[in-house]
Amino acid sequence: MTEHAIEFVESWVSENVSGADYQAEGNNNSRAKALSAQCVEAAKAAGIPQTEIAKVFEDLTAFIAGEIDEAHNREVARLAARYD
Repeated sequence: MTEHAIEFVESWVSENVSGADYQAEGNNNSRAKALSAQCVEAAKAAGIPQTEIAKVFEDLTAFIAGEIDEAHNREVARLAARYD
């Protein structure tokens, strides 16, 4: 079941997290918390308990905050490449 939880979270994040979630003030934690809660709810609806996600992702909010930063950095690089 753990593999299923990993796949679910990674898929959910790829579909629901983007560079647009980045907050310029550097406080991506509040957005990450909201997305984390949404992810957990979606997992529950898919039959994956929160405890299963917690076994794999010790801090889902921190994981999602990192994904927000990565998405933002990819978007910045993509835009910068247009002007090079």
